[in-house]
Amino acid sequence: MRGDGAKLAQKLLPQVAMLSFLSPGEIEAISHRGEIESVNDGDVLITEGEIGNTLFLVLQGNVAISRDGFRLAVSEMGSVVGEISLVDSGKATATVTAIGSVMVFRISRENFETLYSNKNFVRAILKGLAAKTREALARDVGNLHRIEGLRDTFGRYVSKAVLDDILSSSDPESLLSGRLANATILFSDIRNFTSFSEHLSAADMIGLLRDYFGRMVPLVTKHNGYINKFIGDALLVLFNLPVAYANSAIEAAQTAIEMSQSLDEMNADRRERGKPAISIGIGIHVGEVIAGNIGSVERMEYTVIGDNVNLCSRLEGLTKHYGVRVLISEALREKIGQHFLIRPIDLVIVQGRQTPTRIYELCGAMSSARDAEVSMCQQYEEALNLYFARRWRDCAKKISQSKLLANDNPATVLRHRCEGFLKEPPPQNWNGAFAIGKK
Repeated sequence: MRGDGAKLAQKLLPQVAMLSFLSPGEIEAISHRGEIESVNDGDVLITEGEIGNTLFLVLQGNVAISRDGFRLAVSEMGSVVGEISLVDSGKATATVTAIGSVMVFRISRENFETLYSNKNFVRAILKGLAAKTREALARDVGNLHRIEGLRDTFGRYVSKAVLDDILSSSDPESLLSGRLANATILFSDIRNFTSFSEHLSAADMIGLLRDYFGRMVPLVTKHNGYINKFIGDALLVLFNLPVAYANSAIEAAQTAIEMSQSLDEMNADRRERGKPAISIGIGIHVGEVIAGNIGSVERMEYTVIGDNVNLCSRLEGLTKHYGVRVLISEALREKIGQHFLIRPIDLVIVQGRQTPTRIYELCGAMSSARDAEVSMCQQYEEALNLYFARRWRDCAKKISQSKLLANDNPATVLRHRCEGFLKEPPPQNWNGAFAIGKK
């Protein structure tokens, strides 16, 4: 684009939400890779089923998103359409039609591909794709009568067994209506991904996430988990929802163990290729949640909310503080304890809660636990009991003299805390709980 058209594009493009963080120079570069067009009410920008060759940025007005003749959503000024079929070189998944007079910025496939070198532009497209993936999944879950569409979309995020149970239910929609339900919740996150990704090229960042999710998602579905949300590099997984399953707590714990093992394999592959390893944290909790389709007529999402969901997120956040990979709640430990090697880690007051929470590390399956691992867990628990008894000097001494605890991260955290309490003890009414100020 040249002249006045490019200047107008430079003025209007920053109002597109996903481009708002780009620099003026990056906006200018994009402005020369497309054309501003005015379209009339009812004009079709994208046709469902056709190979996508164009990306549209909506600069003024609204467009309707429809599939199979049903309107799914209305995209407003500042939205982006057409990027999914451009990225995967596939057919358009929906029809996009102008509502009233609309001004768009059209980018062809050829020009779109020249922008791949712009890391921030690629990141913006990825964020948009992640958001639309969540929206598409929620829409399909909210319309179970469209069974084939549900199989194609929802089936990628839940095991076939769970999907078949949903579809074979006498009243499948009741499974997705608002209700109180008991669920096992697993939350995982790549640690420090934002700062980590700043040092990656766009291609490396895409490759990393593709490799990571490609390994983790099959493990979730293998154990009848339902991926409720992709939140950037994070996963929110539900077990026992939308349909109830026996042993869902055990399935969740086994999923976490296999995710940890898979990450070790992935990092070994990355090191062989001269790439840095990544770390993850996993939190698991079981409890009552509010589950169901939430949103408006135009945008519905099956999700879970409640204090127990928040606690699971806090558990994941604490893995970084204690230097462990998997933390679980006491409620989960009571359901799975005999099957897994578990050690108590601490009694904490997490952000947003008044009641202390006992947290535990999920170390592995009991059947494959080594003697040294079992002994280390026992020695740590003995030290922790000394800590709760206010015998901080004895606790610190036991940790310092133990070869098994010498390089153990939770033991180091506990020893440092004991050393601090020796200098400045907590009040006499201290109940053993330690307040954690951050997620």
